[in-house]
Amino acid sequence: MTAQFAAAPKRRGGVTRYFAPAALVALVAAVVVVVVSPPRISATHSHRAASHHAAARRIPPYWTVAPGDTYATISAKTGLSIGQLEALNPDTDPYGLVPGMRLKLVLHPPAPPPKPLGPRFWTVRPGQSFGLIAEKTAINLATLEHLNPRLNPNTLQPGDRVRLRP
Repeated sequence: MTAQFAAAPKRRGGVTRYFAPAALVALVAAVVVVVVSPPRISATHSHRAASHHAAARRIPPYWTVAPGDTYATISAKTGLSIGQLEALNPDTDPYGLVPGMRLKLVLHPPAPPPKPLGPRFWTVRPGQSFGLIAEKTAINLATLEHLNPRLNPNTLQPGDRVRLRP
């Protein structure tokens, strides 16, 4: 009987045997760092975002004080600071707010909308003249005559249409 010896196993990939687990550990560490750390925003970006949100949020020009309102609650609801509210309303006592009081929320509130111009034409009724129409509409008689060159003021008839504005 002869004794047989098994051949010694071959060494496989000496360097790769250590490299693969090290690469796996490095990959897991990188994933953890990316997932755990919050994204960083530069100061200029956050300032732009804040001003964009402020521009997107439109506040009314005035605030009507409701029962229980204080500068702090108004500040929280409008996004203005208490200092801004005080600067916009220097004659108002912050501790003497009364329901129904109006506080300015913007430096220059918008102008009220213009009054409507009124009717463009006047339909003549029996007994009316250019003078009476001018008096009722507060339009100068010469202006009425200029706006109505085809109408004769002396022969005005019921149903005629008198132009009041261009």
